[in-house]
Amino acid sequence: MEYNWKLPIVLVSIASILIITYNVINEDILPSATMLLPILTTLPQVITVSDPKDRLIFIGDIHGQFDEFKDMLDTKIGKLDTHTTVVLLGDFLVKGPDSLKVVDYIVSHQDNIKFVFGNHEILLFLAYVQEHLGLGNDHLLFSTDKQFPPKTFKPPKKIHKELIKKLGSERLHHLASIGSVTLRFDLTLTNEVLFAVHAGMLPGDFMEKNQIPPIVELIDMKYVNEHDWTKSAREEEDVEHSKRWYKLWDDCDKKFDNITVLYGHDAKKGLNIRKHTKGLDSACVKGGQLTALEYTYDSAKGHYITTLHQVQSHSSI
Repeated sequence: MEYNWKLPIVLVSIASILIITYNVINEDILPSATMLLPILTTLPQVITVSDPKDRLIFIGDIHGQFDEFKDMLDTKIGKLDTHTTVVLLGDFLVKGPDSLKVVDYIVSHQDNIKFVFGNHEILLFLAYVQEHLGLGNDHLLFSTDKQFPPKTFKPPKKIHKELIKKLGSERLHHLASIGSVTLRFDLTLTNEVLFAVHAGMLPGDFMEKNQIPPIVELIDMKYVNEHDWTKSAREEEDVEHSKRWYKLWDDCDKKFDNITVLYGHDAKKGLNIRKHTKGLDSACVKGGQLTALEYTYDSAKGHYITTLHQVQSHSSI
C-alpha cells in the first residue's frame, strides 16, 4: 500500500506547533503544554491500495475496550503483516477502562493501524487546550475550519478532562500528529474509493469541486436537512426536514457508484450495512459487539469481497 502523506506533512510542517507567548504560572505544567497541538488536517489522507495481497480491516467504535480490540485482532484478524491495514473509525478512546492501552497499542503498531478522530478524540483535544493553555474552546485548529467548535458541538465533560491527565501531553501530541479526520482509500484494482470517517459524509463531499464538509459533519452528524444539505445535526430535533444522512446515498447520482463510506458513531442504529455506507458501531462499550469489516481482493473474480467479524463485549456500562 502506498501512503500519500505529502499534504498532511506540508500542513504540519508549515503550522508546526504554535508557541503560546504567555508565562506558565503552574510549575507542574509540562513544557509541551505551552504549545498548541499541530493543525489537524481536514482534507483526506490518501492511501493507494494496488497490491492484490493487501487487505483492509475497518473497526467500529472501541471506546477504550482494549480486551475486545485485542481479541478481535488475535482471533479474527490475525497477523498484522505488511499487507494488512487496520482502520479505526473514531471514538477508540473514552468511556471504557483501557484508553491508555489502546493508544499505546496504536502507536506501537502505527505502520499497520490508521485511524480517524471521532467526536470523543476531538473533545479530548479541546479539553487539553482548555486545561493546559488557558484558552477558550475556539483554538483547536483545522486546515479549513478556522473556528472550531461551532455552538452545536457539546463541550468536554469531566470524563475527557480526567482522561487527558492520564494520557499526558506526549500521547495527545502524537495522536494529533499521526491521525486524521478523514481517510481515503483508492482501490486501483477495481477503481473503487473508500472513505473512512467517524460520523458521516454526504454525496459529493471531497469529490465535487469546493465541496469540503465542515468538521462537525464528519465527526458528529446523524441527521441532515434533506432540502438543504448545509444544515446537519446530531439530534433529529435540531434540524428541520431531518433525514438520516446515509439515506441520501441510497438514491445518489450514479457517478458516485464507486464510492463507499465507512463510519461508526451511531450505536443506537447499530450495524448498518448498505450499498454505499457501512455503519460499524455496534455498541461495544454498552455490552454489544465490536464489529470489523474486512476487504480482501478475489483475484479469480476480479473484485473485493467483504467479511464481517464480531466479538462480544464484556462491558456492562
